[in-house]
Amino acid sequence: MAIKLNVLLAGFSAMLAGAALLPIIPKSNAETLPVFKAIARGALANDSIYFIMTDRFENGDLRNDNAEIPGGVEVNGLDKKDIGYFHGGDFVGLTSRLSYIKELGFTSIWITPPVVQNWIQIGSGAYHGYWGTDFTTVDPHLGTEAEFKAMVTKAHELGLKVIVDIVANHTGDIIQNSYGMYNYVSLGMAPYNDAQGKSFDLSKFIGKKNFPKLDAKKSFPRPPVVSKANKSIKKPAFLNDLTNYHNRGDSTFSGESSIYGDFFGLDDLFTEKPEVVDGMIKLWSSWITKFDIDGYRIDTAKHVNPEFWNVFIPKVMETAKKAGKIDFAIFGEVYDANPYLLSTFVHEQSFPSVLDFGFQRYGLAFARTDGQIPRLVDLFNQDDLYTTSTQSVYGIPTFLGNHDMGRVGYFIHSATYGDDDLTLRRSKLANEVLFFSRGAPVLYYGDEKGMVGTGGDKAARQDMFPTGVLEWQDEIRIGSTPIGTKSAFDVVNPLQLQITEINKLIAQNPALRKGTQQLRATSRNSIAFSRYLDGQEYLVVLNSGNESDSLDAPVSIQSSWEQIYGPKASFSTSGKKVSVTLPAISTVILKATTPFESSAKLAVNLSKINYDFATPNWLSLQATVPGDEFVEVNFQVRVKGGSKWSNIGTADRRTFKSDEVEGGLYRVFLPPRKYKSGTIIEVIAIARNQKSEIVYSKIREFKINY
Repeated sequence: MAIKLNVLLAGFSAMLAGAALLPIIPKSNAETLPVFKAIARGALANDSIYFIMTDRFENGDLRNDNAEIPGGVEVNGLDKKDIGYFHGGDFVGLTSRLSYIKELGFTSIWITPPVVQNWIQIGSGAYHGYWGTDFTTVDPHLGTEAEFKAMVTKAHELGLKVIVDIVANHTGDIIQNSYGMYNYVSLGMAPYNDAQGKSFDLSKFIGKKNFPKLDAKKSFPRPPVVSKANKSIKKPAFLNDLTNYHNRGDSTFSGESSIYGDFFGLDDLFTEKPEVVDGMIKLWSSWITKFDIDGYRIDTAKHVNPEFWNVFIPKVMETAKKAGKIDFAIFGEVYDANPYLLSTFVHEQSFPSVLDFGFQRYGLAFARTDGQIPRLVDLFNQDDLYTTSTQSVYGIPTFLGNHDMGRVGYFIHSATYGDDDLTLRRSKLANEVLFFSRGAPVLYYGDEKGMVGTGGDKAARQDMFPTGVLEWQDEIRIGSTPIGTKSAFDVVNPLQLQITEINKLIAQNPALRKGTQQLRATSRNSIAFSRYLDGQEYLVVLNSGNESDSLDAPVSIQSSWEQIYGPKASFSTSGKKVSVTLPAISTVILKATTPFESSAKLAVNLSKINYDFATPNWLSLQATVPGDEFVEVNFQVRVKGGSKWSNIGTADRRTFKSDEVEGGLYRVFLPPRKYKSGTIIEVIAIARNQKSEIVYSKIREFKINY
C-alpha cells in the first residue's frame, strides 16, 4: 500500500490527514513526511551549444592579427599559412557572425579561452587559448576588453548565452628547472619539503590553512627556475610564485602524476595550496562580474585534486548567483567515456555537469555503422548515474567530435571509406542522434559546413574565413566541394540546412530537448524512444542500418499519431503500440495528436537498499511503479531519528531491460561516504503522476558500512 495525496492539497496538515490512514508509515513518522521534489534538469537542459575556436572563426579586424606587435611569427605567433599558429580570428569577427549562429537555432556559444597567452612554445602558437599567462584580461590577438564586452552584449541581445573555456590545472610553459630534466618524480621517491627542508605528507595538508610554507630551492625534487624576462609575466601575481606549482616533471597520465605532473610540460598549479585555491576563486569570480558571462567549460578537470573543486565551484557559483546568474552553467572536461567515472565528478567533486564523452563514443558508433544498439542502450540506462537534487542527464552537454579528438565528419568519412553519399547520409544521422537524444547538444564550429579534417588537434581546427592554409583549401567537405579561397560563410551546406531545420523543430516542440526520454524498443540497428513534456508525447525512431527496418514500440498514450520529421515512413497504431517501418540510415519522429492523461491507479514500491558494485560502491535506490505511464519518482533520505529529509534526486523514466540492467526501474544513486560508517539512514520514494497525485513508499532503513 502507499499514501496517496494530491500535491495541490493546501499545507502539511492535509498531508498528515492522508498519511494517518496508512499502516505502512508509522504515525510517529507522519509529521515528517517530505515534500515531493520534481526532477532537476540543470542549467543547460533547454540549450544547444555552438563551440567556437575564436582565432579560426572570423577575422573582423586585420589590425590585431599580429597583436599589433611587429617582428614575424617567432615574435607575435602569426602565420596564416601554418596550421599551428594564429590566423586572425577575433571578437569583432565573432560579433559580426552571432546572428548566423542564432539563425542556425543555437541558444549558447562556447568559446576557447580568451586570456593572454604564451604566444610561442614547443614549436607552435597558442591560438587555441590553453597556454595562458595573464588570466585577468583578453589576448590582443583576439581584440580588446571593450570588444569582448561588446560581443557578450550582442550575444545577450540575440538571446545567446556566452560560455567561456577556462583552465585551472595549468598555465603556459614558463617554468624550467635547474637540472633540465623533466621526467616525473613520484612523491614516494621525493616527498615535498617545507621551507626548512623537512619532508611532510601532502595528503594531511590539502586545502588547510596550516599548509606548510614552501621554498623554491628546498621544497621540490628539482628546484624550479624562471628567466628574468618571465619573472613577472603571469597575472594575477600569485601565479609568479614558483612554489605555487607542483614542479614534479611531466605527467605520464597515470597514477599520482595525473594530478601532480605537468600536462605536456605546461606549468601545473599546486591546487592543494590554500593560496592557489583562493587566487583561482577570486580570478574566475571576477570574470563573471566584469564581463557578464553565463558559464564556464573547465578544461582538464580530471587532472586537479577533488578538494579543489569542492571549494572552487561552490564559491564561483555563489558569485554567479549574487550577480543574478541563477542558471550559471559549469561543465567539466573529463576525458573518459565511462559514465561510472564521469558521474563521480557530479556526485563527489561539485561539478554541476560534465561533457558526455560516453555519448561521444557510443552515439558516434551508432551513426558510423550498424549493430551498435546494445551499447547505446547501456549508455542511456546509465543516465541515472548523473541524477542529483540539482542536476540530471538532461543538462549534460553531448557532442560527437571536437578540437582535440577530431571532427565528427572525419570519423564518419573514415568509416564509409570515402563514399561521399554515404558520408552525407550518416552525417545527417549523427546530427539526429545528437540533437534528438537527451542532453544539451554541442556542435563544433564548421561541422555544419561539412568540414572533415585529417585527424585531431591541429588537423581539426580549420578557418571559417578564407584560409591561407593550402591543404585546407583542397580538403574534402561533406555535401560540398573543397572550399578553395572562399569563406565558409558564403557557401550553404546541406548539413547546415538540416541543423537549422532540427533546431527550429525543437523550438516548436520543447519536449524534444528537455522532455523525458523513455526507451521503448530496439532491433539490431534501430532504437525507439519517447520524448515527453507537459502532456505531449513524441516517438523518435532512429535506424543506423543499411536497409529499412521495422519496430513495434509501446507508448504511454492511446492516440493517433502524425509524422513531423524524417523521410516518409509507414506506421500504424494498435492500442498503446506504434508499429513503424522507416528507411535505411534515417530518423523518423511521430507526434501524438491526443494529450496524455493519467488513468492508472498510482502506487510506488521502494526496493531493498544495497550497494551497487557496478558503480563506485554507491547505494542503488530503486523503485517500481505499476503500468507504463509517465511518472516521476523522487527519492529522499534522512538519518534515522532525525526529522529533516534530504532530496537525493528524481527519476522521470524507467530503465530499459538489457543484459546489464533489469527493466522497469526508477533509480538514483547515493554515495554512502556522505555519512559516517555505522550511520543508519532511512529512505523513502515519492511518486507523482501527470495529474499531480502523489504516493509514498514504505520507509526503508540501511546501515552504512565501509
